[in-house]
Amino acid sequence: MSAATTASFRGERGFTLLEMMVSMFIMALMSASIYGVLSMGARAAASGERKTEQARRLRLATDLMVRQLRSTVPIALIVDGESREFFVGEHDRVTFVTSAPQIPDSSGLSLVSYWREGDRLMYSEVPRFAVFDAEDIDEITQELSMSTTLLYDVDAVSFWYRRNSSRDEEVSDEWDASKEDDLPAVVEIVVTPATPDGPSWHHQVPILVGVFNEISGEDDFRGRRRAVTREPEPDDDDDDDDDDE
Repeated sequence: MSAATTASFRGERGFTLLEMMVSMFIMALMSASIYGVLSMGARAAASGERKTEQARRLRLATDLMVRQLRSTVPIALIVDGESREFFVGEHDRVTFVTSAPQIPDSSGLSLVSYWREGDRLMYSEVPRFAVFDAEDIDEITQELSMSTTLLYDVDAVSFWYRRNSSRDEEVSDEWDASKEDDLPAVVEIVVTPATPDGPSWHHQVPILVGVFNEISGEDDFRGRRRAVTREPEPDDDDDDDDDDE
């Protein structure tokens, strides 16, 4: 290497160790900031999608519950070997016969249940013809029912029952139509989410048969069914005998 070349290298100034460290620190701060912004955006997008999906499932689940409860049918099923009017409501579960089934081959009526299992709102349905003459409804329901999850991230599902639609009416956390001789006029449903930002739902569903009982003053819908039964027509032979006399 010539003396002139060596002299030119000596005249050039490079980066010091301190300058390199400062530059690397600034680049690390910028990278961390960019990563934080991107990560926050990804979390916000995922949270937004989750909230949208929860709201969609809540709307579908509540629409189904409202439609089927409004279409509750006062019908008798065999329970423990006896024919009983069927509507069994508990604080965390409700089971009834509806005329708005989801199963295509249910022949117009189905036995449905709603309940909470873990952090999920569950739904089951079995065609009414499968349980109409069954001696053990629970066994038949377990064998033939279609069960599915309606909602996730559910902390609690509560059902309350009122005999009439008045807000002053005392609510009950259970209802058995075979003991009450009637359907409730209103079922109040409260869905509490398990997450702080999850959707909640509180709704009062009027049962059409129960509301009819309230308006008509009829307490026993079984008695109303008997009342609308047609009287047997007189025999023609009796009329002929009267004419002969």
